[in-house]
Formats: sequence, structure tokens, C-alpha cells
Amino acid sequence: MYRRVKTKAFGGLFLRCICVCSIAILPVVSKPAAAQITRGSDWIVAYNLPSRSSSSPAQGEKAIRDSLLQKIGRLEKGHSAGLATYTLSGDSDSMGAAGPLLVAVSQALDRGAAVLFVVDSNVGRITRFGPADLSLNRLSRRGTNPMAVSIAPDDVLMHHKIGIFDFGRNAKWVFTSSWNFTGGASIFQWNIGVFLRNDTLHAAYAAEMEEFRAGRFGSAKNRRHDGTRFRLEGAWGDCWVRFSPFHGSGGGSRDAETDIIRMINNARDDIYFALNKINRPGIQLALVNAVNRGVRVTGVIPESDLVEGRFAVSAPIKAHLSNPANFRGQRNVVFLKARAQSGDDEADSGQRDLVHTKYMIIDPDGRNPVVIHGSANWTAAGLSSPTGNDENTLFLLHRDIAATFLEHFHRMTIPLDE
Repeated sequence: MYRRVKTKAFGGLFLRCICVCSIAILPVVSKPAAAQITRGSDWIVAYNLPSRSSSSPAQGEKAIRDSLLQKIGRLEKGHSAGLATYTLSGDSDSMGAAGPLLVAVSQALDRGAAVLFVVDSNVGRITRFGPADLSLNRLSRRGTNPMAVSIAPDDVLMHHKIGIFDFGRNAKWVFTSSWNFTGGASIFQWNIGVFLRNDTLHAAYAAEMEEFRAGRFGSAKNRRHDGTRFRLEGAWGDCWVRFSPFHGSGGGSRDAETDIIRMINNARDDIYFALNKINRPGIQLALVNAVNRGVRVTGVIPESDLVEGRFAVSAPIKAHLSNPANFRGQRNVVFLKARAQSGDDEADSGQRDLVHTKYMIIDPDGRNPVVIHGSANWTAAGLSSPTGNDENTLFLLHRDIAATFLEHFHRMTIPLDE
């Protein structure tokens, strides 16, 4: 979905937990609650706890944002970074995103770091953010060490929410998330982000960013980096990444949707999903087959995507998966309600995009746990179309990352007995 059409051409549950510390550019930074940020030797997972209050900053709302700011704050001369986001907004240090992020980038440029910033065409190049009154245009026109900016054409939707950071040898990080660079993504939505330290993965995302730097978006991209495999410490197998859109090819795995179905078909015990949008018939069939062979499947979709509307697409698949008549036995997919805000039993009553995550957890307590996570909604434009969006989808074969995502799922949803 989200395909723009315009007339204009062109092991254990957790490893060690940490807190986000205040940095110089932010006079006010909320301290995240315990377990909101977990880390291993080469990975970090951060998720926010939305309060749905723009006037009262809550503990831990900005754990994703502040983790990203910390990475930008480490950039020095000789380092490089690339950032890409579908939307960009939010002025204040305490509640916003764009203002603090552009200040952090400006300071990194002052220190001599090289930065590329990529945005969708809906983001204004001249729009100014925060008390520093910074814009993409101003940073790209600096007298010394200007920031490189690349903006997608109107007929392509650049839907990434990523960051890449090269701090030198053995210190190359990739950030990918469901969190757009906005204050609202922290305050009003449930989101989650992953930081991974891996040279091979960094090279794949850097290749994607270089396509954007060269002005190639959507189907115009070179996609040799699609399907890159990499290994994390503690992983039980090779992990990999898919980049949309998909040109199509014969033999083997063809796109992210094909890979997702294969992972569902391999599930043995449990599947959990938290999806902003889903409407793919092949994934629906794979989930039905999983339930029929005894897999417990539990999911959450925002109520706002279960109504009639231009962008609401998930109602038919939820109705099918909730109906025991579509299964061989009495079991069906169990759908939970999301909490309207963190720490409250008030249920999602249609708040727009309350569940903004795009992930699935497979067999988190089994021998082969898998997390599927990225920027893509589970629609044709996100997972399979040759004319789809610019997206990324990670397949992480890692027990501790799966445990962290499952903890997020439980904090976000209301159990049936509540």
C-alpha cells in the first residue's frame, strides 16, 4: 500500500539493559524505563512507550530517537553517516525529532563528519525545524562541509527509516526501524528500532544509500545488494536483508514476501505479529496452514486499519484469520488489542496508526527463533511489487533479539483475560 500516484511525471529474555544518557544538544531527555533498550555485543534494540500526550513528556517515549541521536553524536572527522526517512517533523528538544536530529547533524558536520540525508518527496527541503531554525536546504548550503541531500521523485515512495554509521574499522552500524523521524512517532505510536554492528550489512545499506545519492529510486535502482547475508554473534544461522522494490527473477527466493512465507512455513510452535498493514493472500494462506499444523498464531493490527478508508487494507485478512470456519480445527489466529498508551489498559479505539510496527516473531522459545522487521508494510508495494516502494526488511535469526521483540509485543498488547 502507500503507493503514491500523482499526475506529475518524472537465550535469556534479555542481555544487559542500559539507559539513554543526556547529550549536549538536548537539555531535556527522558530516561527510558528498564528493558526498553537492550544490547548484545553487536546489536541494540530500542522501543518507545507512547503516552499520547504532546504536553507531558513521559518516561521512555523517545528511546528510539535518543539512541539515534547518540550515534550521530559520536560522529567525528573521518566518520560518515547516512540517514533516510519517509517523514520529518517535530521541533522541540523534549518532544520533537526533526529539530534535535538536524542540530545533531549540524554539529557532526562542524566536527568534520560526512553526512547524507535522504527523504521522500513529501518532506520540504526548505522547511525549518527547531529553535536553531535548521532545514535540509540550509545544511546542504553550508560554507564548509555541507550535508548531501537526496530527495525522491514524486512518483516514487521512499519509505525507509534507516541510519548508517561508519566510525572506522569494526565499528560500522546500521539502524532500521518502523519509527519515522517525527515527534508523533514517539508520542502517538508504538515503534521499535534495531541497531546492528556488521561490516557486510553496512556495505549493503551503504549501497542502497549510494543509489539514492545518484538519484536512482524505486525501480531505477541497482539492486545487487538485495539479499545480502550476514552473521551476528549469537545467531543460529545467517541473517539477511531484502530491499524493495523487486525486479523479479527466476529460481529461488524472489522477494521479501517469498522469504516471509518460507519462514512461516518453517514455524513449529508460535508466531507473533504486530503489523501496521497486511493484505497479502499468500501470507494469509501460510498463516492458516501454520495454525492447521498446530502453531499458535497471535497478532495485533491497529483498529484504524480495520475500517473502510483509502489507506485501510487489513480488515479482510483479519476477518478471514479470525473465523474458525476457515481452519480445519477450532483454533484460529488470535487477535489482541493494542494499549492506547503505555502502562494503561485502555484499548485501541481507532487512534490513527497506533500500532506502527512491521514485525513478526517466529518460535521465540524454540530452537530457531526468527525476527522479521523493517520499514515495509505487508502489502504488495512493500514486499513484492516491481514498482513498489523503497523499503528494507531484515530477517534476524537470533534468540535474544527475538526475546526483546516479544517483550515489546507483550507491553504493547492487552491479554485476552484483561
